[in-house]
Amino acid sequence: MHILGKLLAVCVLICAVTAAVFTSKLVQVRNSWTSKATGFKKRYSKDLQPNLEKLEAEVELRKNELIRSQDLWGRALNGVQTNLANAADGSLNINVGSELEIHPGLVLHGFEVAEDGKSTYRGSFLVTDAANGNTTLKPNWRVKADDVKKWQPGVWRWRTSIPSGHQENIDKQLLTIVKYEETLADRRRTLAAQKVLLEQANDSLKLREAELIGGDMLAKSASVDPEFRDGLVSAVEQTEETRNQKLQQIDELRRKVREVQADIERLLAENQDLVRKLPAPTADNKLTLKKK
Repeated sequence: MHILGKLLAVCVLICAVTAAVFTSKLVQVRNSWTSKATGFKKRYSKDLQPNLEKLEAEVELRKNELIRSQDLWGRALNGVQTNLANAADGSLNINVGSELEIHPGLVLHGFEVAEDGKSTYRGSFLVTDAANGNTTLKPNWRVKADDVKKWQPGVWRWRTSIPSGHQENIDKQLLTIVKYEETLADRRRTLAAQKVLLEQANDSLKLREAELIGGDMLAKSASVDPEFRDGLVSAVEQTEETRNQKLQQIDELRRKVREVQADIERLLAENQDLVRKLPAPTADNKLTLKKK
C-alpha cells in the first residue's frame, strides 16, 4: 500500500475513534439536557406554573383595585410643591396647572405628606386660577385661622375626588363643627349680654346699698333730703334720735305738768282747809255765794 494511503487510513481511524468518543459525550450531554429539561418541565408544571398563575391573578386583582381606586379617589397628583398664598383666607399655590388639565372651577382634595410618608387630609379646595405650572386654590369650606396654622408648606398629594362615603362623613363633621361654632358664638353673645346685665345689676345694687347705708354715689348737697344724702338708715337713725329727744322732752314736760298739777291740787287742798277754818257766817255777815 502506498504510504499516503496508509497515512489516510490512520487519519480515518483516528477520526473515527475521535468521532466515537465525541459522539458518546454528545449522547451523554444530550441525555443530561434531556433529563434537565424533563425536570424543568415537571418543576414548572408542579411549582412554577401554579405560582405564575397565582401571580397573574394577583396582578389582575391589583389592576382591578387600581381601577376601582381611580374611580373612587380620582386622579392622583403626587409630589406637588404646595405653599401658603394667603393666611387670611387659606389660599394655596401649587406648582402644577393647566398642563395637567387643571382648570378654574375644579375641586381638588389636598393631603399634606409628612417626612415619614404619612398623609393628613386638609380638605377640598376650589381652583380659582390655573396657568402652566401654577395654580391658585381656595378652601371649599369656612376655614379658621387655627386650621391654617396647622398647614405645613412642602410636598402634598392632590386628588381630583375622594370616595363619597368619606366626603359624606367629612361634610357631616364640618356641619357639626359649624353648628358647635354657631352655638358657641351664641353662648358668648349671651354671656356678654349677661355680663352687661350683671354690671348694671351690680351698679343698681351699689346704688340701693348707698341709698340704704350711704356712700359716695349719693349727692352731698345740703339742699337734698337726708335720706338721699346720707342713706335711709342714717336718715331713720337721725329721725329716731330726733323722735327720742322729742319723747324725752315730752316726758319732761309731762313730769312738769304732773308736778304743777300736784301743786295745784295741794293748793286747792290748802285752800279748802283754810276755808273750813274760817268762822261761820253770822246774820250780820252773810256771804252771798254766786254760782257761776
